[in-house]
Amino acid sequence: MKTAWIVLSTIVALVMISGVGAIVFIYSGVYDIAASRPHLEITQKILSAVKRRSIEVHSRNLLAPELNDPELIKRGFVLYRENCVTCHGAPGESRTRIGVGVNPNPPPLEKAAARWTSSEIAWITSYGLKMAGMPAFGIGEGPRDLWALTAFVVRMNSLSPAEYRMMRSATEGEKIEGKVQWLPENPGWDKLAEDGDKEQGRRLLDQHGCIACHHIPGVPGIRSMAGQPLRNWKERHYISGALVNTPFNLVKWIMNPQAVQPETAMPNLNISEEDAWSIAKYLYTLEGD
Repeated sequence: MKTAWIVLSTIVALVMISGVGAIVFIYSGVYDIAASRPHLEITQKILSAVKRRSIEVHSRNLLAPELNDPELIKRGFVLYRENCVTCHGAPGESRTRIGVGVNPNPPPLEKAAARWTSSEIAWITSYGLKMAGMPAFGIGEGPRDLWALTAFVVRMNSLSPAEYRMMRSATEGEKIEGKVQWLPENPGWDKLAEDGDKEQGRRLLDQHGCIACHHIPGVPGIRSMAGQPLRNWKERHYISGALVNTPFNLVKWIMNPQAVQPETAMPNLNISEEDAWSIAKYLYTLEGD
């Protein structure tokens, strides 16, 4: 009985001390809430965890319609230009001064679909986020416009800067060459799983002397800084800032970099398509070292 009383008293005392400490901390004004300075790391982790779980719970009954619709994505593009690009920017287009001054910084949305489901994106867009600078929008003229914007945000996950510029020209009545790619192309993940030899890819990177410009985990040699290190390749969103990082685009880049970016310093090594798939297969396995 005495032991239980001691334990209970200790718990009560700790709670009271913690409460008094919290009150002193709050009223001291020592915590800096200036938008020009970030939160403490522990604060960021707590807020991120709360945000993630809250969005998951509140959006779970929101059922997304079919979003792979060219007209829906086109309408979403117009809404994005009107409401979102100021803070979030777009592929190849930076955010404005207003977006730069917000803390936490409004994230670029090119990879939003990799972090959130379509329903979660729609919920965030509709209801906003407290203490994040994200307002609750009454987007467009009804639910279809909300899903249109969501469809375009999802499309941005596979949208290159060149494709975005073409979309902008098309919706603003400018003359364009070619056809606007409202729907994403096949990224090539299925083909990557079936084709190519990872070990052969590593040998080819060594054989072609890629280590002379790039640091490549698993390929021996001096760590050169002439080109970007190729670790964590799968985590990158763009290839040389021009192509979305997909297997098909990577193979295209490996085979003929100048066809993608004429001024690039990356040489054309006359690599065959078969060898390019093997190199791509190896690169997508790379992590940090």
